[in-house]
Amino acid sequence: MRVVLVTMLGFVLGCALVLVALYYNPFTADSGVIVSLDARVLTYRSPFTEGLAVTHGGQSRLPLQPVQIPALWENTIKDSMLSVVVLHDEENVPVGIASRVSQLSESTEMLTRGVLVDDDWLVTIPGEGSFFIQADSNLWPFLRDTLIPVWYLDRPWHGPKSYRPTAGPADGGAAIVAGATGLFANRQGTAVESYQISEFNQTVGPGRMDVRLFLRLP
Repeated sequence: MRVVLVTMLGFVLGCALVLVALYYNPFTADSGVIVSLDARVLTYRSPFTEGLAVTHGGQSRLPLQPVQIPALWENTIKDSMLSVVVLHDEENVPVGIASRVSQLSESTEMLTRGVLVDDDWLVTIPGEGSFFIQADSNLWPFLRDTLIPVWYLDRPWHGPKSYRPTAGPADGGAAIVAGATGLFANRQGTAVESYQISEFNQTVGPGRMDVRLFLRLP
């Protein structure tokens, strides 16, 4: 009987230590707010409320935009999410369109890297050209601080919250930018995203969200 109790106690203690490690592990923490970066800044609002389109496999509680858009039901894409947003300059003037395909990364490792999502962008700026962005985004800080407590534990949301989800694959935790056409052709650089979430609804999730995309293309 003592052996069973000791085993159960060890199991419970082990689970508790894992949970503590997941929630407070510095290796999976958010990179923080971006204070200053010598880069071109493009902005967009929440794709779930102001985007041109958001669709996924239909299993997530995240809303579709617009609500009539078909879900991604085919087996090869049903675990992905597609979003299309309008990009603005720092004067809030529309300058381009970005489409993004996101899916859970095979590189996800909760204890060392966090919950990683592979983001593949195509950005088009009329009059300038187009470029691709390959990004690793760490969603664990957002899941830990906002989504899990509010959606699944029914706790009140304490905001606003700021996140820097970009975590690679370039050096310094930046995304890789590859120019495709126009002025961007044959140019390579990096990009970093910064999120400011001002509203989070217990029913539909992210409301007001302001995103800045810091683009560096030497």
